[in-house]
Amino acid sequence: MRRRIVLATLAVVCAGMATSCAGSAPLQLDAGTTTVEYSFRDSSVPPQYHRSYVIKASKNDASITVDSYGDVLAQETIVMPADTWTKVLESAKTLPARAGKISEPKPGCTGGTGSKITIRDGGAERYSKSAENCGGRSDQPLTETAGPLEALFDMDELLKTGK
Repeated sequence: MRRRIVLATLAVVCAGMATSCAGSAPLQLDAGTTTVEYSFRDSSVPPQYHRSYVIKASKNDASITVDSYGDVLAQETIVMPADTWTKVLESAKTLPARAGKISEPKPGCTGGTGSKITIRDGGAERYSKSAENCGGRSDQPLTETAGPLEALFDMDELLKTGK
């Protein structure tokens, strides 16, 4: 009887350790039906300096909309290069494990920027994560995934202030 209890306890402990150590499983995404949406929200500054944007991407194309407090300043759509889409998908698949390291900003931290990424497959949301970049907090896993998408556009020109 004691032996069974010890074995059962050992099995529960091992299962618990395996689950906690395994981390998040990679997302299983279909390249043809997955979409990635990345949003960047600028800090609270006067309108002539405020630039927020949303990039929406799929296997076929990528679009960006730049705004200042809701007033659209620029919009572009381009054809998605196959190699870029492959990079984005590979990064998106591992995002749950990498983004788990993003911590929340300390209470009272104001004035930072924010970012959010949403991954959908076949229209169904598969993963979503937002981050506040304030007080030294980093949204690096999100920006790493969005980086190849941003590289498709002339971000310096699109985000130019004083327009």
